Amino acid sequence: MTDNDRAWAAGGALIGSAVVLSASTWTGAAAGAGVTGDPVAPASPLTIVRMLRDWSAVWPQSQTASLVGALLLDVAMVAAVVWGIRAALKWFRNPSGLAALRPMRELTPKHAARAATRLRRSLKNTKPKDVRPADRGVLLGDHMPSGVELRGSDEDTYIAIMAPRAGKSTSLAIPVAEEAPAALLMTSNKADVYAATLASRSRVGHAWILDTQGVAQAERQMWWDMIAQAETLEGAERLASHFVTQITSEQADPFWSQAAGDLLVGLFRAAWWEGGTVRDVMKWLSDPQEKAPLRVLYQHEPVLGEQVDSSINIAEETQSGIYQNARTAVSALRDERVLAWVTPDKRYPRFDPEHFATSKDTLYLLSKKGGPASAVVAALADAVFTAGAEAGERNGGRLPEPMRAVLDEAANICRIADLPDLYSHLGSRGITPFVILQSYRQGVKAWGEVGMDAMWSAATKKLIGVGLDDAKFAGDVSTLTGAHYVERGSYSKSKEGYSHSYSEQREQVLDPAEIRAMKKGTALLLATGMPVAQIGLRPWYAEKAMAHIGSQMATEEKAITKRAVLAHEERRAARRGR
Repeated sequence: MTDNDRAWAAGGALIGSAVVLSASTWTGAAAGAGVTGDPVAPASPLTIVRMLRDWSAVWPQSQTASLVGALLLDVAMVAAVVWGIRAALKWFRNPSGLAALRPMRELTPKHAARAATRLRRSLKNTKPKDVRPADRGVLLGDHMPSGVELRGSDEDTYIAIMAPRAGKSTSLAIPVAEEAPAALLMTSNKADVYAATLASRSRVGHAWILDTQGVAQAERQMWWDMIAQAETLEGAERLASHFVTQITSEQADPFWSQAAGDLLVGLFRAAWWEGGTVRDVMKWLSDPQEKAPLRVLYQHEPVLGEQVDSSINIAEETQSGIYQNARTAVSALRDERVLAWVTPDKRYPRFDPEHFATSKDTLYLLSKKGGPASAVVAALADAVFTAGAEAGERNGGRLPEPMRAVLDEAANICRIADLPDLYSHLGSRGITPFVILQSYRQGVKAWGEVGMDAMWSAATKKLIGVGLDDAKFAGDVSTLTGAHYVERGSYSKSKEGYSHSYSEQREQVLDPAEIRAMKKGTALLLATGMPVAQIGLRPWYAEKAMAHIGSQMATEEKAITKRAVLAHEERRAARRGR
């Protein structure tokens, strides 16, 4: 913009303001005179000029009333103009060069409430203005700098990448879980999210807890029939894949992991046909000469039986290698404490994924680390996803009430091999996946470059938090933020005097260093079809509606500590008794 352009713009704004203020002054004065019953001066430019020169001459019989009326209306007009300018700036301008509010309007409260009434059967007859904030969708944060709340819908899919201590639990996992409208699946390697939400989610529905490694020191009060997942060949293949993934390496010969997977598929199917349990599978794996599973397969599935038979009736050394790889894949099931969670037990209720999918229950899947133990977590999470997708198909394509799946530390403890491929499918069936990772490379390690790229592309809402130390990924995000024009001024001095000039330069909105050094409590939001926006995260402790979490979290943490101390004393007593 040149100096002449600025002068014309300033002149136009000044003239327009003068016209509006003159009109409001006469209108207010006329209203004041009318209230007192005095005559009203005609509306004309001449009257305005006369009012400026001699107010009493224009309003001789109502000087006070007309003056009060004019002042009140002028103040109201100025306030309205200021409000309008601020509203326009909020919707259409962002000084940082990131997204203003208008391009993000689909995430604002009114639009989010409208989407919720479309997606949830319980809100079908509810007017958008009557939808509670917690029912509008998945809380993302507040748009910066406008401060307007932004929420994604329950047909979106989400990925959050944040460094440790950046607010993954307090600002994402806990609020999203606390506001879940129906079934909630949550994975974590820490007890904080569990402790924060257990009491409130228990009031909504039943809380199921799978804690094979004592993350929350939860006493076992359920069991899950793992073999039930092998009801179909596809189910058996998916079940085996969760265990084989733990031993698959890019450098290793794929023959061994594939052969081990084929063997496990056959054994899982044989156990299902026989009405057996995981214990039967472990027994068969311990003895390569055991022919019982082959007899079962030849009776019910001869083609599968022949394939399994041909893959193990080979050279003894090769056969031994296949069985050893299969035993390594399911090594977590050697532990009786783990095995107890996935075999029938008449003392406790059985967890049914099909019932869970349409309930308001919560399933906590807790595991301390990756490896074989996490395969059980991945298998049960996958069973829930399968049941939810099938229930959605039976209900016209989507679950009547959305299921949320908050997969914290998914790359370590919920490594479903084809999760990137499932991502968009889950969203279309009423299942809302929310994967939380510490870095993009963590996802690459779990699903490979292609898999992580596929998941990243399939996620319709992406959150990038603080502490991003991956230079390559930060550079990619910087590119996605785009560029904007920045006006630069220059000053020069010469014999003729001083001169100022201005020019526009195109610059990156955020460079990688700025992305890494973002203020704690903020994040970048990459929403499909919208420019990159910056948001302020909303931790649960800053929300009035979640004030109850503090006390219930403290109570449960004390209970966890008490159980941990008791378990430690029992182990010490057992060691002394040996």
